[in-house]
Parts: sequence; structure tokens; C-alpha cells
Amino acid sequence: MTKIFKTLSGQDYELFYSVSGIGNHAVLMFHGFGQNHSIYDPYYKNAPSCCYYALDLFYHGKSTRPDTQLSSEDWLEIMQVFLNKEQIDDFSVIGFSLGGRFALFMALHFQLRIKHLILIAPDGFYRSPWYLMSTSWPTQLFFSFLVNHRTSFNTVMKLLKIIGFVNASMTKFIDRELSNDADLKRVYRSWTYFKPIHIPQKKIKILLTKIASIHVFLGKKDPLIKAKKVIPFFNCMSCTLLSAKHHKLPQHPAVLAYLNDVLNNPSLKSP
Repeated sequence: MTKIFKTLSGQDYELFYSVSGIGNHAVLMFHGFGQNHSIYDPYYKNAPSCCYYALDLFYHGKSTRPDTQLSSEDWLEIMQVFLNKEQIDDFSVIGFSLGGRFALFMALHFQLRIKHLILIAPDGFYRSPWYLMSTSWPTQLFFSFLVNHRTSFNTVMKLLKIIGFVNASMTKFIDRELSNDADLKRVYRSWTYFKPIHIPQKKIKILLTKIASIHVFLGKKDPLIKAKKVIPFFNCMSCTLLSAKHHKLPQHPAVLAYLNDVLNNPSLKSP
């Protein structure tokens, strides 16, 4: 399936995204930290009724903006401009990890237009110690220092590993996703400047009762998004626990099979 690449340009930003498919069922997709739109390439093969819009989040891929907080009002305006530009009315939303927070945002502000909300190891349901450290004063200052001093960052990570605060799985994630200065800066930008996109837990609980079709996929032993902290927001029929590493979840066969069934049959409810 051919991908078309587009850019939505504003006064101080460039939002890059790909469009695949010519179906009437629009599907918006938000990737995780350190990724870009291409993480969803396997999704395009088996849903001829869909038109996929995979966005590069700011500070990822080819999307750019200044190093300032992204207010919820600004992001809402950008999404409204995007939907108008692409002439999208009703749509489904998929969000993985960091992208789960943006998927929840879309569901909150466009809930009457949402067909399906599919969340894969989604961020945004609770605030991890790492997130709190990077976004709260005064530890935010310390985190900012570590981002700009890799030697100090590596030293602190070694100490945290020794005292047991960082386990083997988290160590692998750090080695894979925070291996260079650009990655460190990206995580700081993502957590700090995307902070206004976070939705309070009470609003999330209310929101989930208003979406007709919703499903969440979680990793049983995912060290990044703790299943036990996300599951209480859903009923048991809306959750699927998978034996897969965090970064492997978006392309898990069970996820692809579910999406194939649901997105090809927009009238279906979540099982």
C-alpha cells in the first residue's frame, strides 16, 4: 500500500504525517517515545476499508516545534486544523505508550466523533516516578542537569541499578532508547513540554464510560507501563494481557488480528 507524506505547517511548528489507504474509515495513530509514524507500517496490509493517518509527534521523526510547553489549547487547535484539512469527520484512534496520552486527549475532546479507541501499553493513566522526577520542582532541575551531562546520567543510572531502583528490563530500555545525547534531550522534551496533555485520572474514568468501543492491550510484565495500574480503569472484557516486551506490543499478532476485525467492521463493539 502506497504511503503519501504530508506536513501541516503552523506559525512555529511542522507536523509531519503519512497517509495510507483510500477507505472511508479514518484511523489516527500516535506512536511511542523514540519512534515515528513507521511503527505502524504493518497495520496497512489487511484493512482496505481504512485510511490511516500516522503522525510524528513533536520532537520525533520530522515534526518540529520550539522547546516550550505544548498547551492543551494549542494541541487542540492543531488537531482541529488537521481534521479540517483532511476532511475527517468520524475516526478511530490508536495510541501506543507515549502516544496513548495523545489518543486519550483526542477521545476527550472529540468523543462524539470517535468510532474506536485502541490503546497499546498506554501512557497517561498514572504518573511514574521517572515522569514525576522530570516534571516536578525541584527534581526537574536535577533531571535537566542529567540530560545535558551524559557522564553524570550514566553514573546515576549505575547507582540506581545497584540499589535496585532500576531493574534489568529498565536497564535494557535505557540502553536502547537513551543511548545518545539526542535521545536524552528527546525524553526531557517529551515529558516536560507535553505535560499539559496529561489528563487527570478522574476525567479518564468518566471519559472511558462515554466511548462506545474501546480496548486496551497491556504487557503482563511490562516494566514501563504497569498493567496492574491501568487495568482498574477498564472492565475485564476491554483488556487483553499479552506476553511481549513493551516495544514489541504494537506489532503483536493478537493486536494486528484484533485491529483487522474491528477496523474492517466499524460497526463492531469492543469484545
